[in-house]
Amino acid sequence: MDVERLIDEDHPVRAIWQLVGRLDLGLYYAEIASVEGRAGREHTDPQLLISLWLYAYSRGIGSARELARQCEFEPALEWLCGLRPVSHKTLSDFRCGHKSALDDLFSQALGMLSAEGLITMERVTLDGTKIKANAGGNSFRRREKLEAHLALAREQVEQMNAQAANEEKLARRQQAARRRAAEQRVSRLEVAVREVRRLQEEKKHDRAAFVARASATDPEAHVMRNGEGGTVPSYNVQLVTDTAHGFVVNVEATTDAIDYRQMEPALERCKRTLGLPRQLVADGDYTNHSSVQAAAHSGVDFYGSWQQSWRPVERDAQRRRGRFLAGAFPYDAERDCFTCPAGETLTHHATLTRGAGGVSRVYRAPKTACPRCPHRDECSSKNARPDWRRSITRSEEPAATTAFKAKMQTGEAKTIYSERSRTAEFPHAWIKERCGLRQFRCRGRLKATMEATWASLSYNLSRWFAIRRSRSNEHALAMA
Repeated sequence: MDVERLIDEDHPVRAIWQLVGRLDLGLYYAEIASVEGRAGREHTDPQLLISLWLYAYSRGIGSARELARQCEFEPALEWLCGLRPVSHKTLSDFRCGHKSALDDLFSQALGMLSAEGLITMERVTLDGTKIKANAGGNSFRRREKLEAHLALAREQVEQMNAQAANEEKLARRQQAARRRAAEQRVSRLEVAVREVRRLQEEKKHDRAAFVARASATDPEAHVMRNGEGGTVPSYNVQLVTDTAHGFVVNVEATTDAIDYRQMEPALERCKRTLGLPRQLVADGDYTNHSSVQAAAHSGVDFYGSWQQSWRPVERDAQRRRGRFLAGAFPYDAERDCFTCPAGETLTHHATLTRGAGGVSRVYRAPKTACPRCPHRDECSSKNARPDWRRSITRSEEPAATTAFKAKMQTGEAKTIYSERSRTAEFPHAWIKERCGLRQFRCRGRLKATMEATWASLSYNLSRWFAIRRSRSNEHALAMA
C-alpha cells in the first residue's frame, strides 16, 4: 500500500504535521532521551503524538481509546502513524504529562501567529465557561466519610505490599497495577480531605449552616451551575481571546464557580507570555472594584458592564421595618455627617473595607440620643437593645471606579463593549461543539487545564489554516 495516497495533498493533517515539525520540541525530547542506567524510556516520537492529538481534537475526538481505535482505519490517522497502531495508554499519558512542554508549545504557536501579524494584543476579551469534571455528583463526601475511606484505602495498600513478596513472577505485573490503582485512590482521598478542610476554614465565619464536601474521584472539582440550570461537578475554564482574528492567547481551568476574582490572575498570565494587552473587554461578572483597580494598576484599559448589584448606595447598617430609612437622613459633605429627622447628628464611627475593593463609612448617633428619642419605634427594629444607637452606612467607590463609570457612558466605550460577545463566546462554542470538550477526560485542575490547552491549540491551528486558505484564494483571484 502507498501510504501517501491515503489522503489528498491539501488534507489538513499534512498541514498539522508540517507545522509541528517547525516547532522546537526540545522539552518533549528531553523526557524520552536515553539515560545511562535507566530503562523503559518512551520511544514514540513526540511530533507524532502531538499531531495525533491536535488532529483528534479538530475532529471532536477526546478519548484516548477512541483515538487509538481510529488509528487502525481512519485514513488521516493511518497516514500519521504509518499504518502502525499507537497504544491508548501512550496517548493518554502523553496528553496528561509534560505540562511545561505543552505550555512552551502553546507559546511557540502564539509566537508564530504574532510574527504574521494575526495576534496584536491591542484588544482582548476575557470570558469563562463551565465544563463538566470527570466526577459524579454522588462521589461527594463529608470529611468524616472521606477520612474513613482513606483509612481503608491505606490498609488495603499495606496488605498489597505485604502480599507482593509471595506473588508468583507471572502475576507481578497484575499485582503492580492493582497496587498502583490503590495508591492513586489513597492520593485522591488525601487531596479530598485537604480540600474539605480548606472549605471549612473559608466558610467558618458564615452564619448559615455550611457542610463542606469533596469528590472522592476528583477532589478539586466543585459543584457549579451550568448553562442549562443544573448543578454538576465542573471546572470554570477562562479564555483570553485576541479580537484581531479571534485567537485564544491564554487558557486556564479554575475552581471558582463565579468570575469576579479572575481578572487579576488572567492579567498576570498574559504578562508572563505575550505581555499585557492595551485593552481588555469582559462582561458584568468580572466588573467590580477589584477588577477595575487591577486593570488600572496594570495599565490596561478595561471595558465592562457594571451590574446594578455593584453600585454603591447609602443604606442602613441594620435591617429595620420603620419608615426612617437611610434616605430620610440628609448627608452634609462638608461636615461629613448625617442628620436624623429628630435633629441629632450622626458622626463618623468606623471605616470598613469590602472584599470587592470598595470602602464603607459607618456613622452613628450619640449614645444618649436614641434611647430617649420619641421616634425610636419607627427607626429601630422590634428587638432592639435598650442602649441601641442608629447607624448609617455610606459606601465610597475608588477613584478608578468613578473614572471607569464615566468612560463607559461614552459612545465609543459602548461600541467596544457591544462587540464583546462575538469574539469572547465563539472559542467556547467551538471547543465544546467542534472539539467535543463538554466533559474532561482527565481528573484534577492541572490536567483539566492541559486538556483545555490542547483543545485551544487545536482551535487556533484550525483558525490559522482557514485564514491562510482565505488569503490564498484572494491572491489567486487577484492574479486571475
